[in-house]
Amino acid sequence: MKTMRKKQFRFASFLLAFVLAFALANTGEIAAEAKTTEKTVILYFSATGTTKKTAARIKKSTKGQLIEIKAADPYTDADLDWTDDDSRVTKEHESASSPAKSKVRPKIRNLSAIKKAVKKADIVYIGYPIWWGQAPHILYSLVEKVSLKGKTVIPFCTSMSSGIGSSAKNLKKKAVISSKTKWLKGRNFFDVPSQKTINKWVKSLEL
Repeated sequence: MKTMRKKQFRFASFLLAFVLAFALANTGEIAAEAKTTEKTVILYFSATGTTKKTAARIKKSTKGQLIEIKAADPYTDADLDWTDDDSRVTKEHESASSPAKSKVRPKIRNLSAIKKAVKKADIVYIGYPIWWGQAPHILYSLVEKVSLKGKTVIPFCTSMSSGIGSSAKNLKKKAVISSKTKWLKGRNFFDVPSQKTINKWVKSLEL
């Protein structure tokens, strides 16, 4: 009888240990999932493809959702000729002392899709090329129409010579944000950065 009770006790102890181990493992999985539940969206406007390629590498590094900011009236090569006084981008630039002060706000064709994606996201990357030291006017159409309240926002830009300058700060001033919005400094990339450079930058953000 004593031998049987010992066996029953050992079996019960083993069973209890197994249940506890399973519970702890499951808790660990839940904790791990909690760290990866943040949703990331990478929004970008690209005129020549440089910002697009950079955004694609950020997507690869973050596993986020990649969305192009599409102008309702697409920019043609002629529109982008900044050396032409009559080109579209030149007229946008000369409409005010800065895009933030301008009334020019190009419409975004896929604005509804962007709003829907951003609403579900926790982290929002916003990419653009540098034009005359600032973000293009269409980026103001974005930040003024899409709520970034409570989001972590990371601006990034591409250029051949200029840095990010005051472009991100000016976007922030016009953006729909709240006290809970975390607007990070962001950075500029000259030409298309390597995947290694992007991975290192994303990791440094500690998101």
